[in-house]
Order: sequence, then C-alpha cells, then structure tokens
Amino acid sequence: MKTSLKAFTILEVLINIVIMSIIIGMVYYVYSSFSKQVFEYRSGVDEELALSNFCLRLKADFFEAEKVVGTTNSFEAIRYDMSRSYYEVKKGYMYRIQNQNRDSLRIYRIDVSSIKDPNTNENLIQSAQMSFLLFEVPIQFKVAKKYLSIQDYKTDYGN
Repeated sequence: MKTSLKAFTILEVLINIVIMSIIIGMVYYVYSSFSKQVFEYRSGVDEELALSNFCLRLKADFFEAEKVVGTTNSFEAIRYDMSRSYYEVKKGYMYRIQNQNRDSLRIYRIDVSSIKDPNTNENLIQSAQMSFLLFEVPIQFKVAKKYLSIQDYKTDYGN
C-alpha cells in the first residue's frame, strides 16, 4: 500500500509569505497616507475655525465698544457697560484678554489708524487691518470704528 501525502513545499510557503508581506505593506502604506491626510485636514479646519472665532470676537468688540483706545502694539475695547477686551501684539501673535479668557492668533502684520480725542487726549483706534496666513494663503481682515463728533449730533430742524 502506497500512501502519498500532499503538502506544500517550503518554496511554496516562502512565496506565499512574500506575497502576503507585499500585500500587508501596501495596506499599511495606504492606511498611513490616509491617516496623515485626515490629520492635516483636521488641523487645517481647526486653524480656520480659530481664525474665524478670533476675527468674529474682534469684530464684535469693535462693534460693541464705546471707544477703542491704544497703539499698534496694544489696544483696548471699552464697552458702554465699562467691560473691557484687551488686545496685545507680541512676537508674531495677537492676544485677546477678556476677564479670565485668553485667546491667541498668529499674525504677520497689523496696521492701525488712530485719531487723538481732543477732550481726553487718548488715541482712538479708527481701524485695524491685520494679515494672517491660512493654508499658506495670505488673508486680510479689517475692522473699523466710527466716532461721532459733537457736530455729527446736531440736526437742523428749520429753526
């Protein structure tokens, strides 16, 4: 009686191991590339959201403020209820401080125009134009505050 065992040879097993290694390597490469793209997209979205929130707060501070006082490096938005938001530019970052909250944003340039208040001799900020980089594209953002003089309140009623 003759029995023949059918089995894989060592060469066939080695070829299967090599093929499986190549397939697993390709799957790992695709997965790592995909996860890297997701991470970069997520960090870009987070950066865009931070920029949007910061600009929205700055815009609201200028809108709600009775006056914005300061210089190019630092200014303060003073509201009618005397609450304050303080902005400071240091080492390429703009910081916003209000009560216990502190926000920051990377900034590349800021241009501020101001006028002197003849009554209080304070620098009133009329506008601030800032430059940021988002997705390596320069973005300009400008906020402005109009101050009414005493002459602007006068109206002629035909008298």
